[in-house]
Amino acid sequence: MYHLIYVSQAARPMNDEELAAILKKSRDYNTKDSITGLLIYKFTPSENRANFMQLLEGPEDKVLAAFARIEADSRHHTKIVLEQGEISGRNFPDWSMGFRNADASDLEKFEGYSDLGSPEFWARAEHGELSDALEIMMSFYSDEFADD
Repeated sequence: MYHLIYVSQAARPMNDEELAAILKKSRDYNTKDSITGLLIYKFTPSENRANFMQLLEGPEDKVLAAFARIEADSRHHTKIVLEQGEISGRNFPDWSMGFRNADASDLEKFEGYSDLGSPEFWARAEHGELSDALEIMMSFYSDEFADD
């Protein structure tokens, strides 16, 4: 089993319908490819900026193929892998793709992530100065946010 966690910046803020379409397509691909995971979207109104953080887990070739599609997606840019590698088992076994529309308060308890999307955040990400990405993703794992 393999996992990959990345962050990216949306090309522009997205509305609920656009996010639902992304989520549906992700779930369709992931179900077919035995991938599970979680997508977090965070909009920062004061900056009119949005960011993604996503965890993918499954067979290594399928996860890497999914990330290649993500890298080619023009709806977001500045895609930085925070963590990747072999894991002993799935952390999100019941979610083809869980989703959370997060705000700053959801991330404030995680050092280095409360300012997700800021220039300072990107500098830390580019220099590999962020840790605990899996811990953040796991903090959102609850029945409240599971697939319907």
